[in-house]
Amino acid sequence: MRAALGMTDRDYYLRDDARTVEIRTAYKDFVTKLFSLVGYPDDAAHAAMEAVMEIETRLAAASMTRVELRNREATYNKMSMDELRSLAPAFDWEVYTNAIGVQIDELNVSQPVFAGEVSELMEEFPLEHWRTYLKWNLLRSNASYLSSEFDQASFDFYGKVLRGTQAQRERWKRAISTLNSALGEAVGEEYVALYFPAEAKARMEKLVDYLRVAFSQRIDKLEWMSDETKEKAQEKLQTINVKIGYPDTWRDYSMMEIKNQPYVLNSFEANRFGFERNMEKIGQPVDRNEWFMSPQTVNAYYSPTLNEIVFPAGILQPPFFFMHGDDAVNFGAIGMVIGHEMTHGFDDQGRKFAADGNMVDWWTAEDAEGFEARAAVLRNQYDNYVFLDTVNLIGKLTIGENIADLGGLTISYQALQNKLEKDGHPGLIDGFTPEQRYFIAYAQVWRNHIREQELRRQISEGPHPPGEARVNGIVYNLQAFYDAFGLDAAGGRFIAPEDRAKIW
Repeated sequence: MRAALGMTDRDYYLRDDARTVEIRTAYKDFVTKLFSLVGYPDDAAHAAMEAVMEIETRLAAASMTRVELRNREATYNKMSMDELRSLAPAFDWEVYTNAIGVQIDELNVSQPVFAGEVSELMEEFPLEHWRTYLKWNLLRSNASYLSSEFDQASFDFYGKVLRGTQAQRERWKRAISTLNSALGEAVGEEYVALYFPAEAKARMEKLVDYLRVAFSQRIDKLEWMSDETKEKAQEKLQTINVKIGYPDTWRDYSMMEIKNQPYVLNSFEANRFGFERNMEKIGQPVDRNEWFMSPQTVNAYYSPTLNEIVFPAGILQPPFFFMHGDDAVNFGAIGMVIGHEMTHGFDDQGRKFAADGNMVDWWTAEDAEGFEARAAVLRNQYDNYVFLDTVNLIGKLTIGENIADLGGLTISYQALQNKLEKDGHPGLIDGFTPEQRYFIAYAQVWRNHIREQELRRQISEGPHPPGEARVNGIVYNLQAFYDAFGLDAAGGRFIAPEDRAKIW
């Protein structure tokens, strides 16, 4: 599991290309540096690094790849505690569950091979290796909360080497990020009061209604899907719960004690609060009012098990959302995001969940085959999308996001047309038609500057492709894009109609 590894992907331990070797060498230096900072002599620090690398490399080899982790069936392995003990007998599960204060009868073991390998390694490696490994996990996960030497060493690896970032953000910004993480909804309550009025929420609700109607229209017109599967798809679409802006009830942080003490100890306290809060959920009914992003987050998500889409107030700001802005721009930006999250309920993994959030196959065999064939067209397109002359995207890794982008843009365009038909065509603004403004707004929200190191990391780790590919990899599949700008086959990225990806 990735939490057990100090590098952010298993392949950094296993591949031998030049970039991976560079990262691995820098990581070894990082491990050695942190052990040196806590007083290990040079030889001991080097030996500690070797022990960490030996354990982590074996754990990496036993971990699923990121593509494998996307497979919902592969990561759903419900077991009783007796079955888990049989799988990993060297780990004392009774001691562990007693220590964390919970009693568990059955649980999901997302990576059984990994669990089994941990058990075998506990028998193979000496206790001192494990003590060193656990010390390392404590050090690396808290380095940014310690003195400047630890903080700088952590940034040098995770920032400079992995991402190509040249300078740290100011200390106050990093502190605010910590506050956001530890007290997200407390900060969010203040944020919403300043930046998210009731009018914004009301307009977003109307946008969601337009997107739901448009998606329903698209489902009805699908030629490749049977009426039987369409009925189930419509049921799921109509039961998607929508959360906009902020939670109805704010989280209570009164049991978290933040006080005048070392920064790292306050971080420990925040972690304790979060851990105990999660433990208290075991055996309790699911809280369907809970949010898994703070209101000030510039992001959104779809939950397949809750069948809900969530849009924090942070993303409901320009350039994604203009409360008093042009419809074409809003549909091209936040409208596409709404459609994107809805489509996640029907992407290659989301489609495996029914309207009630249970993993149930509600597709006919023929319709499932038809979906996979259409998804393969998009997957192959992204497999052949090249950055830096030689680096191809990984279609299997990004396919869920690519399906959601294609569906989101298609559905939101339909919603815009419905709106224009109802309210009338506003004509040109700044010389652009509504259709042109729609696609321009879509492109604008994904524009970015990115360094080569971060680009390579994003491509290898996914699941979102780089911003350029989120735009150019999608729009050339839509005839509406060609029509909006009068494009023809002479364009460099032209895709023949018969080769375009068409799903939802």
